[in-house]
Amino acid sequence: ERLASNLSRVVVIVWVFVVLILTQSYMASLTSMLTVQQLQPTVTDIDTLLRDGESIGCQNGSFVRNMLINQLKVPESQLKLYTSPAEYADALVNGSQKG
Repeated sequence: ERLASNLSRVVVIVWVFVVLILTQSYMASLTSMLTVQQLQPTVTDIDTLLRDGESIGCQNGSFVRNMLINQLKVPESQLKLYTSPAEYADALVNGSQKG
């Protein structure tokens, strides 16, 4: 139907924007809830890695290596030293099970 009054046109335009904003807000909230459920970490602390015998990676030449060995008593056999971002990426893709 054709809108005759300017006031009715303004009301319809405001109503359309309110509906659009509510729809977008609902979709963003739903997407956020679904994404957060999938992003739960499988490892929450270093004790889990030590107990399960998983590899722990750090940068070669970093102070982190000495801290892991001396303070946290991580066996050197569990440490993997990386020197480049490509090595880090490969390790993250492969995981501990594949070296």
